[in-house]
Amino acid sequence: MKKTLIVAAACVLLIPLYAAEIIPVGEINLTGGASFFEGESSASGGNFNIAAVPAVKFSESVVLLPGYYGNYRGSKSVYELLGGGTLYQDSMSHNFTLRLVNKLSPEHKFKLKTGYVFNYFRETTDEDWGEGLFDFEKFTLGIENETQNCMGMDKFIGSFDIMKVKFPEYASLASALYGQEVFPGTNILDFSGVNIYFRGLKKLNPKSIVDVNLNFMLKDFPDQNLIDPQGEYTLTKRNDRTSSLDMVYSRLFGSFSAGLTLGAVVNRSNQDHFDAAAPKFVDNYYDYNSYSAGPVVSFGNKFQVSCAYKYGIKNYEGRLTQKANSDYTSSKVQNKTHFVSLGSSYRLSRKLKAKVSANYFTQDSNQDYEAVYKYNYDTYNFDAGVVYEF
Repeated sequence: MKKTLIVAAACVLLIPLYAAEIIPVGEINLTGGASFFEGESSASGGNFNIAAVPAVKFSESVVLLPGYYGNYRGSKSVYELLGGGTLYQDSMSHNFTLRLVNKLSPEHKFKLKTGYVFNYFRETTDEDWGEGLFDFEKFTLGIENETQNCMGMDKFIGSFDIMKVKFPEYASLASALYGQEVFPGTNILDFSGVNIYFRGLKKLNPKSIVDVNLNFMLKDFPDQNLIDPQGEYTLTKRNDRTSSLDMVYSRLFGSFSAGLTLGAVVNRSNQDHFDAAAPKFVDNYYDYNSYSAGPVVSFGNKFQVSCAYKYGIKNYEGRLTQKANSDYTSSKVQNKTHFVSLGSSYRLSRKLKAKVSANYFTQDSNQDYEAVYKYNYDTYNFDAGVVYEF
């Protein structure tokens, strides 16, 4: 994977840049914040983000977009706290991308793209970067096609990506902690995948628009064997299939806009679960259907305010609920969630703005057994800082 990036970079260097127009574009985001889990302080500190995507323009139809996205978080967002636990103190990521855009006609663009992401997570502040258990690297290579006035949409985008994700520091943990199905492989989290994505934007009238996103993710785990009802391993490897649909309707009322978001996710896996302590075999353990909906509003120009609410339900197809003492019941796990987001920004100058944000997330579940994984919890975070655009 690294060799592929080196070759791609070498190809870029061979391009006669002296004949191209380079347009720098990006932003720097510096904030400080604090996060809380179950009322207790989870993490606090500074957060830094940089996005740099200089446009290298060779002609009116051909543009190269090399990109770098860097991120450090000393405090956690509610999204990073989802799942019922705080596995790390701070995190850092480096994302390198390369996109070649060819404008075939005024209504048609074709893109070649590749990228490599390094994600680092420190479980303790004295841990060295790059030694985190859940550090991972991700390589992607794909194509994208964008067409105006297609499939009944004003703009229609379709993309196809292949990817490989590797957790270089991860090794299998005890089955009593994560379930018997993690053995006998070592790199059980590593996977190869295919991502197919479609997006359509439709303007219903001069003030209303619908944005539809459809995504299909296929994952194959080459080092994770399936478990059978006797707790033995088969020669078949695990694969997951995830389909998601997101729709956003928004309408503009002067400087005020209001909208509605709808979402659905269907996940299917051929991996089951064997609880060696019970013992108990649970099939379709990772299969679930989730649905979400909620309003979003924003208003203002120089001073902008936005808020959103989302209600969600996640139903597991096979995962059984357990009593607090770990005894299994016949009912299936169901989680209900509430998410609230508030944010405001004030433009100090043409390139500089100040911003403040707050997020709250809570999950209620009919699962009472939480010795390993938290199902019932609430978390919230606050951030404040400045954004510089260039």
